[in-house]
Parts: sequence; C-alpha cells; structure tokens
Amino acid sequence: MTAPPADAAAISRQLRNRGAVADNDFDLLLSKHPRKKSGRYWSCIRAAQTASRLFAEAGANRILDVGSGVGKFCSIASLTLDRRVWGLERRGELVDESRRLALTLGAEVRIIEGTLSVVEPARFDGFYFYNPFGEYIADDEGRYDGAFPRSIDDYIRDVRVVEGWLRASPVGTTIVTYNGLGGRIPASFVARYVTSVRDDIMRLWVKERDHDDGEVFIEVNDLLITARSLVSLGKGSASPLIAALCTC
Repeated sequence: MTAPPADAAAISRQLRNRGAVADNDFDLLLSKHPRKKSGRYWSCIRAAQTASRLFAEAGANRILDVGSGVGKFCSIASLTLDRRVWGLERRGELVDESRRLALTLGAEVRIIEGTLSVVEPARFDGFYFYNPFGEYIADDEGRYDGAFPRSIDDYIRDVRVVEGWLRASPVGTTIVTYNGLGGRIPASFVARYVTSVRDDIMRLWVKERDHDDGEVFIEVNDLLITARSLVSLGKGSASPLIAALCTC
C-alpha cells in the first residue's frame, strides 16, 4: 500500500494527539469540488474535535454521522477517539471521497452508502447531526449541487424518521447537534451542554428517561422551543414545514 503523503501523516499525527490543525491544510487532502464547498458543508476541525470530546465524556462508543459528506467529521473523530466511526452518505462520489480520505489519514471509518432507510439505528449509541436535511429546503446558493430536488415533503419525512429513531433509542443514547438537527428532539433527551463554534451552536443531548409525554424540542439558533409553545404559530401558518414541526 502506498504511504500517505507527508502532510497527511503530519495531520493524522496531530489529530491523534488532539492538537490544532488548520482547516485549509486539512482540506488540501480533498478533491477540488469538495474542497471548494468545505467551509459551508463539512464540519470544521474545531467542531469535530469538540463533538468528539463531548461524545467521549458522555460515554458514546458507536457513533454515526448522519449525512457524512466527505467524511471529514468521521476521520477526525476516529483519530481523536482512537476508534471506529460510521457515516451515512447518499452521494456515491462523496462516499468514495470519504473512504479515500480515511485511508489517506489512517482513520478507522466505515461509510454506509444510502438513505436513512438502510441504517439500523439500534447499532449506535451516538449520533452526530450537522444540519443534515437543510439542503432539501435551501436556495441554490445553499445546495451542494443539483443532484437532488428541493422537497419539503422529503425534509419532513427524514426528520420524522430520525425522531422515530430517537424515541425508540435506549436511555443513555447521546446526540450532538451542530447548527441544529433541523427536526424535533424528544423531550426524553436533555441538553447537557451547549457551546458556540464559529458562531454556530453545538449541543450535547443525552436521553435520560424512556418517555417524553409527546413533547419535543425544536432548536432555533441559540433557543430551545417546545412544539406545544408553537402550536398557535403552526395553526396560523401557511407553511407545511412549520405546521409539521409544531404538531405533537
């Protein structure tokens, strides 16, 4: 097997030691188009390192990055935590890119290719969400490419699938959201820690009880709002997205 480039070896060593690495240096390991899109779409190194620390402190062992893109978070988390990390990605070219990146860095990463339907959520006790469904409703500037159409229906479908995962998960399940999940988080989860990374909010959530009494949290920037507190807004809004998020 061909040895990784010297810069990749140095970056890998620094990440294993939980040291600082410049995103611009890391992103040189990516192909041209993913590198160009990195600032908007992939977790920055500080975010990935912070999330890794939070997962470790919460005791999560099997972590899945939902919408893992080029696998930047997965590789950084794997090197930081010295363990296997999984990603889920539906774009085949990004699956290939993330596997190549992990190999280059010597990170133990497994990428699942496909949509939420191919995941067995019970296999994982930690989930990382970097606003994974925003592209469904973003304008052209906010989309990675034109490969998938905009769809509020698909957005609602996917956030409800994840909500189902979280409701069915055992006590102790951990999630980290960065710039929001984009959907509803059952009130059986408690936000144990919140911080800001590059002006975006990161939260550590841990499931502390089996039941949520039908209540959920919705992340709105630095605020947590319950769906019940937004019922009146949902009833008066013509937006199917707002109505879906507010409906308990």
